[in-house]
Amino acid sequence: MNLRDVISESEDESGRLRGRFWCLMALLVPANAYWIMQSEVIRYAGHPSTISLFYNCIFWLCLLLTLNGVTKKLLPRAALSRHEILSLYAVLGISTALAGHDLIQVLLPILAYPAFRADNVNHWEQTLLPLLPRWLTVQSKEALKPFYTGHSSLYEPGHLAAWLVPTLVWSGFLATLCATFLCLNALLRQQWTRSERLAFPLIQLPLELSEPRAPLLRNKLFWAGVILAVGIQTWNGMATLSPQIPILPIKYVDYGGSNFPNRPWSAIGWLPVGFYPFGIALGMLLPLDLSFSSWFFFLFWKAQLVISAYFGWDQKPNFPYVDGQSLGAYLGIAGGALFAMRKRFISVFWQLFEKTSQPGDSDEPIHPRVAAFGALFGLVLLFTFFRLAGMASGLAIAFLIIYFGLAVGITRMRAELGPPVHDLHHAGPDSFLPTVLGPTNLSKPDLMMLAMSWGFNRAYRSHPMPIQLEALKLTGKEGRAGRPLFLALLVAGIIGPLAGFWALLHLSYEVGAAGAVAPPNVMAIFGREAWARFDSWSNVPQPPQAEYGVATLGGASFVLLLNLLRSRVMGFPFHPVGYAVASSWGMSVLWVPMLIAWVLKLVLLRYGGLALYRAALPFFFGIILGECVAGSLWSLLGIWAGIPTYAFWP
Repeated sequence: MNLRDVISESEDESGRLRGRFWCLMALLVPANAYWIMQSEVIRYAGHPSTISLFYNCIFWLCLLLTLNGVTKKLLPRAALSRHEILSLYAVLGISTALAGHDLIQVLLPILAYPAFRADNVNHWEQTLLPLLPRWLTVQSKEALKPFYTGHSSLYEPGHLAAWLVPTLVWSGFLATLCATFLCLNALLRQQWTRSERLAFPLIQLPLELSEPRAPLLRNKLFWAGVILAVGIQTWNGMATLSPQIPILPIKYVDYGGSNFPNRPWSAIGWLPVGFYPFGIALGMLLPLDLSFSSWFFFLFWKAQLVISAYFGWDQKPNFPYVDGQSLGAYLGIAGGALFAMRKRFISVFWQLFEKTSQPGDSDEPIHPRVAAFGALFGLVLLFTFFRLAGMASGLAIAFLIIYFGLAVGITRMRAELGPPVHDLHHAGPDSFLPTVLGPTNLSKPDLMMLAMSWGFNRAYRSHPMPIQLEALKLTGKEGRAGRPLFLALLVAGIIGPLAGFWALLHLSYEVGAAGAVAPPNVMAIFGREAWARFDSWSNVPQPPQAEYGVATLGGASFVLLLNLLRSRVMGFPFHPVGYAVASSWGMSVLWVPMLIAWVLKLVLLRYGGLALYRAALPFFFGIILGECVAGSLWSLLGIWAGIPTYAFWP
């Protein structure tokens, strides 16, 4: 069966999602959540949710296309439309984000850690547990002991009773976040997809694969890329199972540390060098200025550390405030994008009070007035949640402004340029606010809630908001035809958290969260990180660090400066998104692939022009697809057989 026979040439333009779609969604979302938890938590290998293009979703897409091709031959009336397959791909993306390495995997251990780890050393019985609302955390040690030790079952009545309320409350919180994101995306979509015509690079491969008659699959360069990627994965997979086979050294090796033992060069710290084919291929989809800026600004951040050490400025805690500068960069990108939409927002604001419509409003999945009211209602619900948990009103408002500013910034980055990573570790509102304001100026309930917010702010690699906007662009359905997908994304935001919590709880009671999972045991790390911060804020509080806030303003100002220079100087090579994303873990791993991709693309464009680049692009699509499919198969084989297998990322 050839994939080009999968989709019929006559597509249903109504955008409807039939009963078979909803049945498949109900089956695949929990299955996907289980796979993610097995891979990223239990086995700690692969980590599909830590890179912008989720490779497990590409695998699901290929599987659906192949099975749909068989169904189309045997039972044509039962086959899915292209719109339904792409909608399932989008829904699985939301499921992956919610179950991923920066959401439920971090949040759930935080709910269990304090009650189980309270002892006479930390005195949490007296200082912390009284602050924790019982509707937000689990405080039954009888239910928590088997959670950490394993060899038990989630489905015992006492265990279910202990977890029922907290998981439902947090699922409701995450569903409200997703619904608010979706309403905001409905407001942003027209400007970004129709007026500015942003490129959405991360949806190119799914679109090509699902194209009627799939011309990509008839391209020889595409299959050359697939064969190369699968060949590398097969070799390294066999080398993992048979140590006598030498492994191909494409994954990163740290060249920092012992190679730079003396100051100021020791400040370089971690310096990974790797040659990921998947990363190089993703880099080929980026504009030249972004691929250049990705590796240039990685070295720029390292230079800041070395210069600070040379002059002794690093004696001041956290200097040169890289996290703060990066936060400012993300917020600067969001601010610039929102400022460009000011006329659109003014128009929507007046529509709140007048039942009028503007040109193009009928093309939206929901009317902008409904989207605006939905977003406002979601923000009110989220504010109420923080207030009920004990957070002060002003702090809750500041938290939400920063958090949604980051969400808009990340969504804009991906829609315009598709950076392969966007981490921003340890720089969210839960870190920024206590650093700038000082823990002594915040109440204990404030600090408690900021500590718990680590569960959805530790990093932003698997953020749901950009995936929603990409889904609305991916299917190309507008107006009434887009409403079924809008509803599907809304439902995915509801069942996704429930599936994620179920999968992680089921596995934790089965294998034990305390030690049966693979090193470094993220279940223990994530819980400890959040509450160690609370201890630090409470017992060894630092004074307010105004300098951190200045660094954040500096990062935002630098982004605005780069944008100004880009608009005034032809061929200006430095892109603000590269400055924003290059400081964190993901680009540290990918800076060499970005450098290689920049050189390759530069050579192709210089000596062959745009025609040669476009002709070569299927080869890189093939590498991405081959890595995604082969990597997924190795992951599933390892889960099924209970053996360690090769993981191509990270």
